[in-house]
Amino acid sequence: MSGPVTRRTVIRALGVGSLGASAAILAACGETQVVEVEKIVEKEVPVERVVEKEVPVERVVEKVVEKQVPVEVQKVVEVERVVTREVMVEAAPMMEATPPIQFMNYWAAGTRWETMKAGLEEFDKQFPQVKYDLIPIPPGFYRDKVNIMFAAGTIGDVVVLNGARMREFAPGLVQLEDHVNKAGIDLDDYLILARENPDDPSFENLSIEGTLYGMPFMSGVNGYVYNIDKFDADGVEAPTADWTWDTQLEAARQLTNSETGEFGLHHSTGGEFRWLPLISANGGWLFTDRTRPAPASGFATEGGLEAFEWYVNATYEEKVGVPLGELSQLLTEGITAPFATGKIGMEPGGIHGPGGRKLRVGDRFVWDNMESPRSPIDEVAYSTNELGHFITVKALEHGTVEASVILTSFIAGEYFQGLVADGRGAIPMFRSVIESDRYLGFQPGLPRSMNIIKDNFLSPDGYGLHFFSGWAQWWNILHDETQPALVGELPAREALLNAQAECDKHLATLQ
Repeated sequence: MSGPVTRRTVIRALGVGSLGASAAILAACGETQVVEVEKIVEKEVPVERVVEKEVPVERVVEKVVEKQVPVEVQKVVEVERVVTREVMVEAAPMMEATPPIQFMNYWAAGTRWETMKAGLEEFDKQFPQVKYDLIPIPPGFYRDKVNIMFAAGTIGDVVVLNGARMREFAPGLVQLEDHVNKAGIDLDDYLILARENPDDPSFENLSIEGTLYGMPFMSGVNGYVYNIDKFDADGVEAPTADWTWDTQLEAARQLTNSETGEFGLHHSTGGEFRWLPLISANGGWLFTDRTRPAPASGFATEGGLEAFEWYVNATYEEKVGVPLGELSQLLTEGITAPFATGKIGMEPGGIHGPGGRKLRVGDRFVWDNMESPRSPIDEVAYSTNELGHFITVKALEHGTVEASVILTSFIAGEYFQGLVADGRGAIPMFRSVIESDRYLGFQPGLPRSMNIIKDNFLSPDGYGLHFFSGWAQWWNILHDETQPALVGELPAREALLNAQAECDKHLATLQ
């Protein structure tokens, strides 16, 4: 390293934007002075030349200076001069190697796993003193595994959680305010939704009443994707920002062909990124207000009922969507996602991980994001979510809190989030990265309209899931009660009213 070693130099070396190094790391780069040894050798030769220069140094050095003078008798005289100087030096050693962090994560497959591996390889180079045991858990098992391990007292030092489980497990989590301040982390460098929307408590995914519990990791948002090749083959004009639900339904009719098993839409069962945003765009919402716990559900307003009916009836009345009981007939070996078959024109859902969709679609067809059609009351709505890395009290027991802050801050920082932008497995949470061409620029096989993902995530029409203790049970009831309508066994209106009644019974127990 050339030039003076400063705090800014160290921070830049960390590769995490505003992430400040620990006090030990910075102190180890401070300038100190120690004993200097200077050795002078005199030789008798016909020419005299003196080269002598003294500079402050940070370590014990031996400097040889040749002095050449004319003489009459040939001999060599060695003169040794020792200069000593007393200084007071305050030792500031590098952080010692820590016990291994028990690091649980569900980025264990596909694009996300490749991102995680590449990021941790760089972390190992920058922080060799921070040891960890990575515990990759497949996404389908992660939630249950975390619940069991918290209950059994065997949870890891660092875990990924959403806002609902953050509140459920809050007594077992470390508050990060003091640790973040000590590390010199500037939270304004990150896209934390609660900080972007301070007047809307529904966005609190990483904090509780303003107290930070989690470092940013990844985020998601709803939207639509469409099959460009199918639109072109069927002579349907590409979607535009002024589309309405009626416009979309008419296009879906043109894209549907029962004889070839092709459909204009695919309306699946998940509510978070599919039918709940439609309800929110048409006058309903998750709850009646934004208190915790919420007093009552708010999705079964008249507008909400109409939105859910539109979603369900597109499949079973209009027949422009594949019935869920017939999905197996659409899928083929090696293709497990309906949209990836190439037989679906449009699909709502989470659009935050286009890298994963690229792997599923391959080179079978060209696709892109599309603007969300507007509801009958001329509105759109976007369901947002964030997951973070949380440090548990187990880290206090193991003495790994400081190391865990370094690890989670690195993953939240510029270097790792840049890898997220490259792989497109999620929305990057570092502010400069989400605005960069590295994330928004086109890559073959990925959507050209990456800006739609960013704009939906940061839209003033976005909302959070409004987590509170007991929220997860409410969520499960909502999906269980709406399932009969989504599989065609019950009218949509009846199922949503049933869901409201059962959900409100649960909310009453939380008051």
